[in-house]
Amino acid sequence: MRRGWTEVKKHETVSLMSESSIVTPRRKRGQATRAALLAAVEHVVAAEGPEAVTTTRIAAETGVAVGTIYRYFADREALLLQAYDETVGRIVAECHAALEALPANADAELAARTLLGRYLDAAEAVPAHAGLLRAMRLIRPVAADQSANEDRVTTEIFAPFLARFAPGAEATPAALHLMGVVVGTLVDLYLVAERDADRAWLRAEIEAHVAFMVGRLG
Repeated sequence: MRRGWTEVKKHETVSLMSESSIVTPRRKRGQATRAALLAAVEHVVAAEGPEAVTTTRIAAETGVAVGTIYRYFADREALLLQAYDETVGRIVAECHAALEALPANADAELAARTLLGRYLDAAEAVPAHAGLLRAMRLIRPVAADQSANEDRVTTEIFAPFLARFAPGAEATPAALHLMGVVVGTLVDLYLVAERDADRAWLRAEIEAHVAFMVGRLG
């Protein structure tokens, strides 16, 4: 299929290729190129915000041709969404490791607060995460985001946490879904809050809600 291009705004070129044409690199060189593109997106978002991300800018940052970017991503929105999902993956992996390190005899509520704190600290330690989160919310419907990331959080954090620290809990799929929606929404509000006072209040509220839900399930 021949690639078509159209100018949509200054410094931005958009591919007209279908999403089915996007490739997942199998060779190390292609994987490294894709990783470099996503790293550049994170760098630009952290320094200037998601509005500064264009395929032309990312091409300039990485020395990669714009056409090469469109081999791996349909457009700038796909770049931003994938960069966001990558940061979530790293945060979840860190929390999974923290969960494994918790003492087996730890109090369930204290363990939940500790794990929540690790999640928030890990998210704040990624300079681009809040900006990518704001961009994601403008691009991807809430329901779609919950579908994209809920399985990861549920499988690697909620389910193993409850199995270990609240083995008698009625952790039905509906209950896990509710936990994911409530905690995910509150965490997102916390991460995009700009005032320190708002963030401190939200953090306390999230801790209280998590403790309440764990107690209810137990």
